Amino acid sequence: MQMTAPVRSVGEVSNNEKMAMTAPVRSVAATTTAKKTKVSFVIGSKYNLKTVPKPKDKSVKIVKVDEHCLAAVTFSGPPPSDERITKERDLILQTLEKEGIRSKGKETMVYGYHDPVITPNFLRRNEVAVMLDGKVV
Repeated sequence: MQMTAPVRSVGEVSNNEKMAMTAPVRSVAATTTAKKTKVSFVIGSKYNLKTVPKPKDKSVKIVKVDEHCLAAVTFSGPPPSDERITKERDLILQTLEKEGIRSKGKETMVYGYHDPVITPNFLRRNEVAVMLDGKVV
């Protein structure tokens, strides 16, 4: 599936509805246990699991993500390198430890907001995040 293409759907519910690309796009890098990078799209609030258009690509799965809390750092620039992601994750984890807040799992989430191609890198928005253990307000 091309990342820049709109989601095209099939089936009775969708009526071949086209859905524009959504933002943010969340990616979770491959690890030693999960061999593939996972990419997630946030679906608009007008949809639920019954009404969201069904993807044509059978490898695309629609799943509900439970409510969760993240610790994140936001920065501008081009999509971050693996080194930048590691640096930002380490900074988050150090801050959480200092504040006595536990992270949950080992996944590092990277959020991209798909700014228009003409947007200069210093205006592009990126986030690196880790999931927190429990609700923190």
